Amino acid sequence: MEKEKKRVAAVLTFIAFIYFLWIIVVALKENGYIFSTTNFFLSLREWAIIGILLYLIFVIIEVYYYLSAPKEEKKIEGIKLVSTVTKKVMCNNCKTVFTIADTGKRPLRYSCPNCGEEGVLRGTTAEGIRKMVACENCKNIFEIYDTGERPFSYRCPKCHYESSLS
Repeated sequence: MEKEKKRVAAVLTFIAFIYFLWIIVVALKENGYIFSTTNFFLSLREWAIIGILLYLIFVIIEVYYYLSAPKEEKKIEGIKLVSTVTKKVMCNNCKTVFTIADTGKRPLRYSCPNCGEEGVLRGTTAEGIRKMVACENCKNIFEIYDTGERPFSYRCPKCHYESSLS
């Protein structure tokens, strides 16, 4: 279909160019600039009317091709999600605090990046105080939620050293 449109456009352009040259020759002859015994069958006015009719036919053909072309759906590509809704989650096993993307769907399943324990977020929040803790082994600083239970054991997300708060 696309090749056919290009071919028709090329033919229409060629015809329009030839007609343009022809109308110039007729106008020059009628104004006495070309001395020729050749008769052009019609006067300049009649050729102009033919030109207007041809132009209207060309416009109708172009409108037909425009309206008959299949509509292309706009494809949105390259859109990147800049931010997502995130939830802070505390692992029940190692007490590591980490964030997960919240899709809004419940139950929201996740796995702990520290110990691999799988969990489910059901919409409840952990009660406690957010604390920053330095690992006794590697000095890595990470966040935990102190729920108040004692002994409160946790695991370093970097070196997996286990420790507890007393």
